[in-house]
Amino acid sequence: MNRWGAWEALLSLLLILAVGSSWIQVKGHEEHDAHHWKHMAHELLYEKKDYTMQKINIAKNIMVFVGAGMSQTTVTGARYYNGGDNETFAFERLKWSGNARTYCVDSRVPDSACAGTAFLTGVKSNLGTVAMDPTVRRGECAMDPAKQLASIAKWALEAGKAVGFATTSRVTSGSNAALYANSPDSRWENDADVSAGGCNTATVPDIAHQLIHGDIGKQFKVILGGGRKHFLPTVETDPSGQRGLRTDGKNLINEWKQSKAGANATYITTVNELASLDTSKIDYLFGLFDYDHLPFSADIANGSVTPALVRMVHYSLEMLQKKEHTNGYLLFVEDGNIRRAHGQNKPRKAFDQVRHYANAFNMAHMMANEQNTLFISMNDVGSTLSLPGYPARSSDLLDSAAGTSSADGLPYLGLTYATGPAHSTYYRTGSGRLDPMEVLQSVPNGLERTCPALVPMAEGADGGEDATVYASGPWAFMLSGGYEQHFVAHTIAFASCIDGACDGAATLVLSTATLLAALGVRLFV
Repeated sequence: MNRWGAWEALLSLLLILAVGSSWIQVKGHEEHDAHHWKHMAHELLYEKKDYTMQKINIAKNIMVFVGAGMSQTTVTGARYYNGGDNETFAFERLKWSGNARTYCVDSRVPDSACAGTAFLTGVKSNLGTVAMDPTVRRGECAMDPAKQLASIAKWALEAGKAVGFATTSRVTSGSNAALYANSPDSRWENDADVSAGGCNTATVPDIAHQLIHGDIGKQFKVILGGGRKHFLPTVETDPSGQRGLRTDGKNLINEWKQSKAGANATYITTVNELASLDTSKIDYLFGLFDYDHLPFSADIANGSVTPALVRMVHYSLEMLQKKEHTNGYLLFVEDGNIRRAHGQNKPRKAFDQVRHYANAFNMAHMMANEQNTLFISMNDVGSTLSLPGYPARSSDLLDSAAGTSSADGLPYLGLTYATGPAHSTYYRTGSGRLDPMEVLQSVPNGLERTCPALVPMAEGADGGEDATVYASGPWAFMLSGGYEQHFVAHTIAFASCIDGACDGAATLVLSTATLLAALGVRLFV
């Protein structure tokens, strides 16, 4: 064998070892290293980059929609509920789709905090932590700057983009918090929560405080959602008459107004105030429409002070799409009410919320252009809803029996949960299952009807199945196939040339030398 042949053989061996190493089971200590998740994502970026040789634009604008708890089973059931089995929601019509593995570093089933951390920062973390390094466990009083993870919001702001978000949840909860905050515990939404956790509020700022005064949150052009209770002190009441939860005496809403002195900043609390806005004259918009989470879409009646998500998205885009925002924008939208409806074992409300979410997404899709906008729709966590049996196509999935049990002779429904509060509604200790048809008929309001739950719990648990990711726009094809959930953040950075990722999206041809260098990181680091 000549000298070149020997080198060629060695390079081939290195490539085989590098590729083959991805099949070796990951050791636990590697998952606690943030660099492990980044290297994994970068390798997949290089692999998917060569899937097409077509000219691809840079994503000037980014829209990320998250339906919390919107599992594939939920989407399937919602199709029937909102039109028929062959109904197609707006987000399902995006060109590409893939499956993201959702587990946390320390938990097989995620919550919205660690899931949001993954797809917003590009690093997987531990259950219940918000944008913290995976070495940080939930509830630790650890705020080492070296262990705080940066999100796509920070990267977008550094690239000169306008940033904002809208949610049906508290603006301090779930996936939203990972956009702008770093917290060892997602439950620390106000200072009293931090103190109750045994930490010093002077060194461990609560999530609401970080939204108003943090380096990221204070730059947001638009913030719309619920959760006034975490911004008001215990000595003050909100428009509903309920007292705030802060024990530090701070009114963070007033502090937000004061911090925007000299700018055109507007704070609102009702849908009428939202509808009367002239966004061309507003630089910053802050809307808190409820003391807690926003009500379910099915519960928003005519004359309600709560805006629908589609309205919040419309005005958010009006704020972000201004001509002066020449570098584009990032809009994050989260609908947490799908997950909360599942937690109550109320599928009708969950399905109606999916329609609500899809309408909001459709509005956003119509207001932007796929030529320069990356659209992503996904769920953060799953649900324990299942569609058992063989119901007829003509049957009502929510009010008809799917079949009859061969064990007790009673009918069963075509929808069921693994966990939740509805267990006692359909089951009696000592006598077993009740007839579900009789149970349903005893609840006149169809929206309040539940489905059986196998395991009794005060609130249904999340599911750990893969999250479905739909995408269109520049480099959206990279989100096809199967991958880890944290890969989504790296794809966003790559497609939009933020966080130093422009070398990737701006170059379509990957040289052998670059590939070997990238693989060498895995082999020798």
